[in-house]
Amino acid sequence: MTDAAQLVHSVREGLKEVDDYIREHPYPDALMKREVSQDALRAFPGHQYHIITSDLRSLALLVQRFGGAPSRDFLMGILEGERKGLDGLLVMAGKLGMSEEDLRGYEVSAEGFAYTTFMAWQALYASAAEFVIGILVNFAAWGHNCGRMSAALRKSYGFSEAETAFLDAFANMPSFEDVALTIIQDGLDCGEQPARLHRSARLFQAYERMFWDAMAEAAKAV
Repeated sequence: MTDAAQLVHSVREGLKEVDDYIREHPYPDALMKREVSQDALRAFPGHQYHIITSDLRSLALLVQRFGGAPSRDFLMGILEGERKGLDGLLVMAGKLGMSEEDLRGYEVSAEGFAYTTFMAWQALYASAAEFVIGILVNFAAWGHNCGRMSAALRKSYGFSEAETAFLDAFANMPSFEDVALTIIQDGLDCGEQPARLHRSARLFQAYERMFWDAMAEAAKAV
């Protein structure tokens, strides 16, 4: 019987190279040096608005699919966190002179939008264990970069705490390792194949990398 903690450790070790790349991405560094124009910076809330509004529907579908399973309360918490995140994103966008109408009309790049399309695929086809191991591995790197970006925006662009609240919520997200391991172990005990869980985490990280590369491309930081 595969142990969830051992599997997660193995997955993290296997993805260390891409995880390090994401955590050391040049985009937050370019922000700290104020090398990104305000126009180029709008790419971040522009993409995130479409990502979050899509993810909300994906998460609602996951709650519907697994509403009677051990993952129910956890998924509901992630869904609520995304909903609150949207409020913070609107404040952040306002600092850059973007209304919600502007955000709705923002044209995303394929690379910047790829993550949320995979999230939609997960909502339709993945098991709870596949989804949870993916975000367990992914959210740490995402939160790390949100923290870097928040610090850069406050230092170099004059953002207030309220205007970086979207980023700070992810940067300071409490650990959900224990509940995630319980859900992953339940999946393994029910016959989930470890290779499928590893694939889920690998693809989440690949699309995360693609998102930050898209932001850097928009900012001409790479």
